[in-house]
Parts: sequence; structure tokens; C-alpha cells
Amino acid sequence: MRGKQNEIGGTGGMGYPRLGGEGGRGGDVWFIAQERSTLKGIKARYPQKRFVAGSGANSSVKALKGGKGKDCEVHVPPGISVLDDDGKKIGKNLCFHLIYPSI
Repeated sequence: MRGKQNEIGGTGGMGYPRLGGEGGRGGDVWFIAQERSTLKGIKARYPQKRFVAGSGANSSVKALKGGKGKDCEVHVPPGISVLDDDGKKIGKNLCFHLIYPSI
């Protein structure tokens, strides 16, 4: 079974350059292996086929370092491959993580 989904890491927040402020990092999309998860269940739970992490918070006079955006967790069956648009397998990089938690 194949499926195409959109995974988008959150955008970073805006800085406050005059005071050296730094916007918060955008959230990450995490794929977490879960034994009882099925591709059919993912399709039913996320019919829009889009997984988007939250945006980072802007910096301000009160908080020069903006907060990190909320992460998006997607529970998937063990053994799946996550591919980019070119068909290359995605491992660990800045926005996408494939995790197999110990049981």
C-alpha cells in the first residue's frame, strides 16, 4: 500500500533585530513507530494527508528568544519507509525524524 502525504516542519519565528532578538525554531514532524498502527488507520485519521508542525514564536521586548513551535507526531506501523518527492529515503534531517521507541 502506498500513500502520499505532505509533511511540513514549522516556520521559524521573527526576530527582533534592534535588540538582538531571535525568533523561535519551527516545530518538527516526527514519525513514531507503533505496533498497533496501520496505514489504513492513518488514512482514516488524517484524511487531509497533511502533517504540519507549529511555527516558532516571534521574539519581543519581553522575550528576546522566541519559543519553539509545537511538534507534530504521526504514529505509523513499524517498517515503513518515508520518502521525499524524488523517491529518496528520508532518515534524520532537520525537519523529519523516523523513530523506533524501545518497547
